[in-house]
Amino acid sequence: MSDLFSSMADDIMIRRKKANPIAGNGGADISSPAGDNSEAPTQLCQADFNNFISLLDGWQSKCKNLHWAAPSQIGESIHVRLDEFHDIIADYKDLVAETSMGIFGRMQPNAIQSVQSNTLNATDFINEVHCGVLSFYSRLCNCPEFCGIKSDMEQFISNIDKYKYLFSLCETGMY
Repeated sequence: MSDLFSSMADDIMIRRKKANPIAGNGGADISSPAGDNSEAPTQLCQADFNNFISLLDGWQSKCKNLHWAAPSQIGESIHVRLDEFHDIIADYKDLVAETSMGIFGRMQPNAIQSVQSNTLNATDFINEVHCGVLSFYSRLCNCPEFCGIKSDMEQFISNIDKYKYLFSLCETGMY
């Protein structure tokens, strides 16, 4: 039994070394075991995760901008909901960054380049985040290396769905 686990661990380490752009070529297929010729899902490398983190960084900034620009109101406040969602994005961005470095190795200090969102209201903003996250999620393979990050992303998607509902309860007024 220990030989099986040793073989699986060796296979994972081989795929991680091949996929680590700092230590190797950066574009290797980590979606299927070494030597498996089956059709693989989209190959992701550290650069793909850095691009996703750059999107999260831009969304975090946009969320705070919308929070500051939100109209004052009585009752369910979009101002408060945006502030809450900002914290969720910030925590998730940190989780993705640290998890991806656990898979691929340390990122360079200039790897994240914030991608600006041009949305002008909370509804368009949360729909943009939802679509972007689902798009990235659909590119993750079912390999064991990504099971944790997929689970975390599913929780983030659940939070997005929750805040889509909570945003809809707010009188958003004019921005």
